[in-house]
Amino acid sequence: MQTAAIILTHIPVWVWAILAFLVLMGLRLSRERRMSRLRLMLVPAIFLAYGAWGIENTFGFAATPILAWGAGLLTSLTLVRWSGWPGRARVEGGQYVVPGSWIPMGLMLAIFVGKFILGMGLAMNPALALQTDVAIGFSSLFGALSGAFLGRTLNILGLGRTNAQAAFA
Repeated sequence: MQTAAIILTHIPVWVWAILAFLVLMGLRLSRERRMSRLRLMLVPAIFLAYGAWGIENTFGFAATPILAWGAGLLTSLTLVRWSGWPGRARVEGGQYVVPGSWIPMGLMLAIFVGKFILGMGLAMNPALALQTDVAIGFSSLFGALSGAFLGRTLNILGLGRTNAQAAFA
């Protein structure tokens, strides 16, 4: 128990601020919202850029982690696109109405926990960054989580194309 207390007291304050921000964002996404196209694209863009930067920053510009990240992203993207999530989204008055869901909070917290575990592991044992299984595991995890956000956004944006096509038919 003493070890946990030592670890927790050495975590920078900004880490807790990021966690609070993610929880706040997750709470906002748990309720139905009206969103513009740009705002819808913002979340996956941030997680794609942050994920790619994080992989390169942690494991270097190497083929294995980049390919693992890409494989995770494509797998998740495909599954989410196939699922149609979020199913009750609609377009009204040029804006996208997105139903509330706890899934985005879960995804954001999974990214946070994954980054936290990886950061703690690397702080205690920097050689982990050189282990292929660690690089593949975390890279594919972060790619999959980013792919879920991208798939969700593409599913919602697809509604706008469908409505526009129906209006011209």
